This record gives sequence, structure tokens and C-alpha cells, in this order.
Amino acid sequence: MSENIDLYTIAHKGQRGMFFKIAKWAGTLNIADKEEVDKFSEELLGFREQMRIHAALEEKLIHPLLAERVPGGARRLEDDHRVMHQQFDDLVADLDALKAKAVDFEKNRGIVLEFYRGWNRFLVFYFSHIDFEEEGVMPTLWKVSTGQELGDVFKRFLASLSFKELTYHLEMMLPAMNLTERVTMLTQGKASMPPEAFQSVLKVAEHALNAEDWKVLKTKLGLT
Repeated sequence: MSENIDLYTIAHKGQRGMFFKIAKWAGTLNIADKEEVDKFSEELLGFREQMRIHAALEEKLIHPLLAERVPGGARRLEDDHRVMHQQFDDLVADLDALKAKAVDFEKNRGIVLEFYRGWNRFLVFYFSHIDFEEEGVMPTLWKVSTGQELGDVFKRFLASLSFKELTYHLEMMLPAMNLTERVTMLTQGKASMPPEAFQSVLKVAEHALNAEDWKVLKTKLGLT
């Protein structure tokens, strides 16, 4: 059944979690601590790269199918992506400008507060975008696409990621997923990838989850 193939929700759970993580960190950021600011900047740049990869794969693999079956069906999505990229780039540029200022510049606190507010405005925009994908686009794809077609899109999505990119995605997604989702995803992974690759994925899962969640997951997967 094509309804069982959801191309969006699990990836978006991970993105939502990262948006909230950055929002909380931006609100508590000690601008006078260069090491902390550099770590925050590294987190921001890593997430921007993930967002670029995610959007590019949607445009390559999902949007053509949607545009073929629904007249103009991908236009809003691609317009949103352009806005998303611009807003993210603006935030990175703002942080870079802040990092370039002396740590005792008298307006630093005000500037970092504006970054925090800007990030949360961005969050609101992007959450509206992914809600539309989950509540509008995915049900439409279920109506106009076969399960085989959607399954092929999902497989091509995964195959397009390098192991480094896949690791980032998993470390972001796994803590945001519920137990059933984790078990389903890893069970499917075990059935579709070489044993050595699956063992690498398990190591990523162990690193991404807290000790209790990893213990429960191992038991559900029959690994203990």
C-alpha cells in the first residue's frame, strides 16, 4: 500500500529537533565565549548543509513526480526552498558578522538577541513548509502515485547519500523518533543493506541515543 510509504515525516522529525536545539542554544549563547560561539557556528553550518542536501534531493526525486501528476504541484515547494536557502544564508552571515566583532563590543548582546529572534522566525516559516509537505503533498502523492513508485523514490533518496551524510541524518533523526519508528527503520535497513553496512548503522544508533533508549532498541531488534 502506497499509504505506508511516507517520504517526509521521519526526516522532518529530525529537522524539527535540530531547529529547537539551535533555538535553545541561540537563546543562551555566551557571545563572550569564543569557543562556544565557534561550536555554535559549526553546528549551524552543518545543519545548513543538511538542509541543502535534503531540499536538493526533494527537488530531484519527489518534485518531478508531483509536477507530472499535479499541474503546478511542485511550484510552492520550490518557491519555499528558495526562501529557506536565503533565510538560512542571511542568518549565517549575521552570525559571521557578529563573530568578527570584538567580544566587548557594546551592542553584541542586542545583536545576538536579534539572531535568536531571526532564527525563531525562520523556524516558524520552515515548520509551515514541512507541515504542508506532510499534510498536503504526501496525501496527494498517495492518491496519484503507486506504492512501487514511492518506494523507488525512497530507495533512490537513501542511495544518493554518502555514508557521512547518512550518518548526520541518522544522528539527527534517531533521537527524534519513537521506538516503533526506530525498530521499523532499522529492520528495513537490515533487510536491504550488506551486513557490514548495517553494523555501521548500528554504531551510529548507539552513539546517537542515550543508554536506556539504545538498550531498549537492541532488545526490540533481537540484538541482546
